[in-house]
Amino acid sequence: MVAKSALRSRKRFGGSLQKYFLLDVAWTETPGRPAFLGSISLLASYWEILADWERVRHADYLLELAASMFPQPGPKPKAFRILHSELSSLASGETPSAAARKAEAAFLAVGGWGPDLGGCRRCGLPPGLLGRKEARAIRFLLSEGRFLCGGCAASGGLSISLGAVRTWKALQSSSPSLLRRLRIPNNILEELQGVIPEYIELHLGKSFRSLGSRKKG
Repeated sequence: MVAKSALRSRKRFGGSLQKYFLLDVAWTETPGRPAFLGSISLLASYWEILADWERVRHADYLLELAASMFPQPGPKPKAFRILHSELSSLASGETPSAAARKAEAAFLAVGGWGPDLGGCRRCGLPPGLLGRKEARAIRFLLSEGRFLCGGCAASGGLSISLGAVRTWKALQSSSPSLLRRLRIPNNILEELQGVIPEYIELHLGKSFRSLGSRKKG
């Protein structure tokens, strides 16, 4: 939105027109003219994010990711609830990379990008029924959004453990309360950090400036 007299609005509304605030904004629109800000009410603050640079970087990444994955105008209640939940979690002290992976997986599911983690692409075995042989050397196919179990995989794709597949599948829930309760072990978090961002960049056709190099995210 482009607001008329935006600089004067900053003086009028004080520090409300900044990032890391959840606002209730009222404005009026006239055809052919910029919108006019009427009132702003502060609903919630994520100000604690500013205490740590990694939290700032990841909060900016979540904002950039949401804008890129849901660019169409109009309300996006499911995506908004996920964004609000993970920004709140960042402000409350959750590990930045964990908040990022949770938001990424949930955004992908809400936006219809998948991936399909219900079973092996070739034999159809679901993660819960994979035996010891099938659970070894699982490969995730970025271009297809599917995985091959160890019994079917030959080469190609990215190596991923059964625990990481199960965790990613759980993260596909769009329920903020479930995402907040889920704790990701560090070894699984490292695996997902090497797979989910790459899957997003491939399917969106872009990289994200907020975190710089993908491997740092």
